Amino acid sequence: MTKNRIVKYATNTALLAVLAAAGIGAYQLGTSKPEENIQEEQEFVEMEQSTEEEPMVDVGTTEVEADMENTSGDLAGTEMEDGANGNEEEPLQEETAVEENGQQPEDGTFAQSEENTVTDAAAGAVEAPVLNFSEETQMEWPVNGNILLDYNMDQTVYFPTLDQYKLSPAIAVQAAEGAPVLASVPGTVYSIEENAQTGTTVTMEIGSGYQAVYGQLKDLAVEEGATVDKGTVIGYIAAPTKYYSEEGSNLYFAMKKDGEPVDPIAYLPE
Repeated sequence: MTKNRIVKYATNTALLAVLAAAGIGAYQLGTSKPEENIQEEQEFVEMEQSTEEEPMVDVGTTEVEADMENTSGDLAGTEMEDGANGNEEEPLQEETAVEENGQQPEDGTFAQSEENTVTDAAAGAVEAPVLNFSEETQMEWPVNGNILLDYNMDQTVYFPTLDQYKLSPAIAVQAAEGAPVLASVPGTVYSIEENAQTGTTVTMEIGSGYQAVYGQLKDLAVEEGATVDKGTVIGYIAAPTKYYSEEGSNLYFAMKKDGEPVDPIAYLPE
């Protein structure tokens, strides 16, 4: 009988211990937090802290766009600092320095300019007439018309307007007023003068000490120092001066050698 009580008491005690242990486990299950929940709470706390530290993003703006704006702002600030420090690039100054140093750019601009200059100079040399007049030089008539007064430095010639005989250092060639007057031979304009007898008069150097003189002109197409080729228009026939009123409009044409008159007919084609 006594053994049965002892066994029953031990059994009850063991059952109570088991129940007590089960109760403690259930309480821990009900009150403790799983590790997953603890980790989520820590991550949530960290997100709140990071949100407080980072700048707020406007509604409708993504985080990527915000980062791009921040980056562009940093770049702009850097460029402003470089400009203030005088670090801005100056390509124009480098190009100017290259030109001043005589170095040819890669596009060949200097080479083209020099080539054009040489070409222009060569063309000018070719176009400029050579003034080497001689007795064999063949001239052309400056105007087409009858000879009203002939050259004569040995005997006197009658001048109708003056109604007298006198020496004639030139020829007077009949021509209509306004007719063009051509250069009989290449030459350089030596002088342009207003003469009471011959009106507007152009004297041209034609080489070897020879000169050609064109008188009674208007509307000149040349100026002093100009070099013209054979056949170039130098002016137009003007109304005759009072010394040739009876003869009518004409070209006064003379030639000189070393300042002395020579017969122009000797150099003009027949």
